[in-house]
Amino acid sequence: MLLSHYFAALKDRLNLIEQQMETASEGDRNQLYCEVLKLRQISDRIVEEWLSFEDRLIKVQRMFEEAEDASVSSQLHDVTAEEETEEEIYLPYTLAATFRQGQGYFTLSMYHEAVESFSKVLEEAPDVAVARLYLAFGFLMSGRLDVAYRQFHLLTETCVHPFICAASYNAMGCIAMMEGNPEQGLGWFEQALGAFDQFADARYNQALALCHLGRYEEAIQTARPLLRGTAPDVDVLLLLGACCAKSHRFDEAYTLLQRAEALAYQGKQHQAIARIYEQTGKFEEAARCYREMLPASRADASVWHGLGWSLWQSGQKEQALACMKRALTLSPDQPDYACSYAWILLCEGEAERAWKVFEQTARKYQHPLARAGMVETLLKQHHFVAAEEIISNLSEDQNAHIRALGQYLKGRLLLMQGKREEALEYFSLSHRAGVIRESGLYAGLLHYADGAHEEAYERWKEFIPAP
Repeated sequence: MLLSHYFAALKDRLNLIEQQMETASEGDRNQLYCEVLKLRQISDRIVEEWLSFEDRLIKVQRMFEEAEDASVSSQLHDVTAEEETEEEIYLPYTLAATFRQGQGYFTLSMYHEAVESFSKVLEEAPDVAVARLYLAFGFLMSGRLDVAYRQFHLLTETCVHPFICAASYNAMGCIAMMEGNPEQGLGWFEQALGAFDQFADARYNQALALCHLGRYEEAIQTARPLLRGTAPDVDVLLLLGACCAKSHRFDEAYTLLQRAEALAYQGKQHQAIARIYEQTGKFEEAARCYREMLPASRADASVWHGLGWSLWQSGQKEQALACMKRALTLSPDQPDYACSYAWILLCEGEAERAWKVFEQTARKYQHPLARAGMVETLLKQHHFVAAEEIISNLSEDQNAHIRALGQYLKGRLLLMQGKREEALEYFSLSHRAGVIRESGLYAGLLHYADGAHEEAYERWKEFIPAP
């Protein structure tokens, strides 16, 4: 809808103002505040115009509802593969006005007010499924996930309308994903498609859940049909591109990203494109995307960080360091950016400067990547005893991912000490955790050196591009 795109543009502008506030001078802050006031005027004008329209709409509607007990019919049309089904919902006039008022609030993203309107409708007409669907989405958009989940679940048990059931299952899947449970989310998305198999949102979300679970080939097969027919959706292209990159189908991913670039209109979409270019090793393309974002995102530290990393990978050290410094200036409390900066210094032979950044970041944030950077610095200087102490702390961490990092570094230490069998054991432990890909590379090298070529291939096949 045009209105949705309009509000998305307003929200993007507000997000940009919020980011620029952090580093703006006093004069710039005054200018930004004037922009906020202009946005407030726009918001007030929209609400006034909508209320005026709603009042006029009610008057015109009343002309058709002369009797006191007149009713209004709202029809839901769902086109299935074979037939069109209709469900008529009859509401008394006063409730119909409240229902339409709630719809208006929802369209204007005034979710608290929408919840109040639909709650009033359901107090008198609890069986109106479409009102309960709006109510549930109002709770969802307000961040009240537990209440929204209960309303959606109630709809799946009481409503016979296939699309409303499918929308409810889909929303429950989204809530599961938001709560970090993609496996459960996948089950709900499958239920949604079982209720209404043409529901594109549910199919996209099913592919997204499969991607989160690392089932990239299944995700590709699930999402690919969404590109048929109408103009392709940018988010579908990005999801397919990411899955192809993860599956080492780099040429296919590159083609999808080029299509996505031609259609992308939001900054976050361009940033997602740049990050997938990074995954495919197309760092020059990634740097180009980040540069194109800068005119509108100069206050966004993540864009400067992405540009810096891509430039370094492209061999442009000085420019990369300058971008990393800019990212840290904009976001000094971001340990990941500090680690990236220090890693570039280390790889460029500036071990002392790198050590200072890693050590300060580790001390301030207890950041595992900073501690890993300290280990890498010590290994380059052959300070094995000091490195082993840090590695032991990482290997004993309660977090499985941090333990895998410690095991990988332990393997590196043992390999440098000439203890190949012990090193292979630690690389294998780390590789089984599935989070440190380099562990598989090192394990494969050791297997290959020992003449165990089949075992080496098993470790290396994840690095081999798909045919």
